[in-house]
Amino acid sequence: MEEEYPGNDDLFSTDEVYQLLALVNETLSGINYHFWVNKAQGQNFEVLDWIELQFESGHKMFLTAGVETDGIKLGEPDFELIRSNLRDEFKGVVTLESRNVSSHKIWAENLGKPIIPSLVKHEKGMINDSIVLKFEEGDDIEISLGLEGLNVDYFEETD
Repeated sequence: MEEEYPGNDDLFSTDEVYQLLALVNETLSGINYHFWVNKAQGQNFEVLDWIELQFESGHKMFLTAGVETDGIKLGEPDFELIRSNLRDEFKGVVTLESRNVSSHKIWAENLGKPIIPSLVKHEKGMINDSIVLKFEEGDDIEISLGLEGLNVDYFEETD
């Protein structure tokens, strides 16, 4: 039997929708990316696992691709616990690396600007495969699901 789309795993929870809508007019102050890095056999493969949005109000929001679902989820990660678990399980081959990416062009041009989050609405709820952050007088940014982890890119509306 084929699963109906969208299913519950394809939708933001009601709580997540309220948290995202509460970002309206929050002002972006910084961005951190948290990568899973696999250094097996001399290669360096990275997956963007968490995006940390920081706001001038002191509020932070963490977005992840979700381990157990195929949608973007909000959470409050314990990075030290994640690092410890990876160290125990993968003996240093897979690590979690955090990087401040606020100076990257895609983010730097939008720092200090209010956000209006945009979600894709379906009759069953809000689809959790992407979030568009719209900025006054800035370029809109889309956070979406990739084949592995999260993707971040400029958002361009199509007619």
